[in-house]
Amino acid sequence: MHLVLKSPEDTMELGAMLARAMSASSVRNLYLFADLGGGKTTLARGFVSALPGGDCAEVASPSFTLCNVYPTRPEVLHADLYRLSEGASLPEEMEEMLEEGDPFLLLEWPQYLAPGRQAEERLDVTLRPVDGDGAKALDNSDKSCKAFRLASIEARGEKAAALLQGLRPALQMRFLPADEA
Repeated sequence: MHLVLKSPEDTMELGAMLARAMSASSVRNLYLFADLGGGKTTLARGFVSALPGGDCAEVASPSFTLCNVYPTRPEVLHADLYRLSEGASLPEEMEEMLEEGDPFLLLEWPQYLAPGRQAEERLDVTLRPVDGDGAKALDNSDKSCKAFRLASIEARGEKAAALLQGLRPALQMRFLPADEA
């Protein structure tokens, strides 16, 4: 599924819609793919804000801490593997938290995770700038994405596929599908 996000608010709303849908399912893993400044943390901010307790969370990029834990219900582990080498494992503390509870895992730069360590049930969200003359700046910063974002969502696993299938009409109603842009 491909959607056009026209603003940071759209990116946050996509995150919120994913959080609400995932809260009603057993899918707990959301893998976020994008270049630096591509909207991963903005999407995470929307996701966290839609959960109970999200108003108490200060969502920031976990690039230097590797993992932020937010006081939501259920908890959100927001991790970033950018500084790890390819074929990495999640840090031991994170593995323990995932085994002991039922938190959401929002994983930035999941391509660095060893293939055998990837969750079987998950949604993969890829954010890319849309090229072309019709593109406009999303953010004010010169370091941010300078065009609309194309969000590609792919389900991995049967439960994730059912979740995405159920969410598809609401997403297409809220965001312009890429083939209509």
